[in-house]
Amino acid sequence: MRIAETFLAEFNQESPTTRKFLERVPEDKLTWKPHEKSMTVGQLALHIALCPGLVAEFAQQNEVTPPDFSQPNPQPNTVAEILAMFENSNTKVHSILGSLDDHHMAGNWRVIVDGKEVMAMPRTAMVRNLMFNHIYHHRGQLGVYLRLLGAKVPSTYGPSGDEMPDFMQ
Repeated sequence: MRIAETFLAEFNQESPTTRKFLERVPEDKLTWKPHEKSMTVGQLALHIALCPGLVAEFAQQNEVTPPDFSQPNPQPNTVAEILAMFENSNTKVHSILGSLDDHHMAGNWRVIVDGKEVMAMPRTAMVRNLMFNHIYHHRGQLGVYLRLLGAKVPSTYGPSGDEMPDFMQ
């Protein structure tokens, strides 16, 4: 199995759970945030939706410049917008990762700012860290937001306070 195929297998396993989290964002609470320094629930959900596709695009390249973190994350207007972006992101992941061979995946990946390398790692580590670990972190964060908003938190790797995993029903 190619390296990219192993990532796609994990992505396909996790994507339905991520979708459940996004679907449960309350439409009337998209601008709610738990703290003044926090993202709104809509911004967080949209970030989760967009990240996989952006990371796949990063994986195509050997060097990238970081996003402008001084700008706020975009604020979506509807849950449907978030879900559409998530579907678009999933399409990018399958298209891009599916096309990357082992030689490319085994290469190095770098972040460049003003012509200077500020970060470097194996491309596989970047995909693992940004497409998976980063999303799992934010998905857990979204679970807390959902709980605080009174929405039902999906089962992830076992029961949540609201539901049992699909394999136990």
